[in-house]
Amino acid sequence: MENKITIPKPCNQNWNSMIPDKNGKFCNSCNKTVIDFTKMENLEIKNYLLEKKSNQESICGHFKFDQIETENSIKYSNLRNRISRIKIKPIKKVALFSLSLLFTLTSCMGKAALEGEPAVIDNDSINDNEIINKENDTLKHTDSIKSQIIQEKAKK
Repeated sequence: MENKITIPKPCNQNWNSMIPDKNGKFCNSCNKTVIDFTKMENLEIKNYLLEKKSNQESICGHFKFDQIETENSIKYSNLRNRISRIKIKPIKKVALFSLSLLFTLTSCMGKAALEGEPAVIDNDSINDNEIINKENDTLKHTDSIKSQIIQEKAKK
């Protein structure tokens, strides 16, 4: 059977404002001694709680965060155990390394790298005449648009 500690109504009193006592500190709010479990080992805590349980006494205690198992800490420890059990054999390591290397070296190669030499462009400049002709063409089109708008306004 698993031992569980439940805290139905956690105390919200400040530990530092309580009065020191021989087993911990005295809480004026609930008039009880709050046992300082931070200085005890897990086995000592377990024995103390079992002794008080047999006497049917309620206990107030002060714990360190890592002494209390939360749902997240249990999940984390289970995950850590599962990961530590994974063993990769040397042959698998070599195979994984080889595949990684192969994919890395071939990932940037396209068709050009596989089919031969890259193409060379002889003329990479634009003729001045081509630019002037393009400008004239665009100016003609804007003039025709202006004339259409003017004609439509004149009709109205």
